[in-house]
Amino acid sequence: MDWRRLQVFNKIANFNSFTEASKNLKKSQSSLSRDIIYLEKKAGFKVFVRDIRGIKLTKEGQALFSITKEFFNKIDSLK
Repeated sequence: MDWRRLQVFNKIANFNSFTEASKNLKKSQSSLSRDIIYLEKKAGFKVFVRDIRGIKLTKEGQALFSITKEFFNKIDSLK
């Protein structure tokens, strides 16, 4: 896993939307999707369940989101 892909994951989970994260990060949705596929491959688990109504964090995704949210909040507090 790498820093940038964890940032992408965190943004998508925060917005609960690839579309909104794409607008915020100024990257294409397909680029974000590739980042998540790579992250899931490296982590060895799915982070989102995708269906017709949108996305939902998996149990493992929720745990990762909790960690990344805390991490990025701490980084922001240093600024």
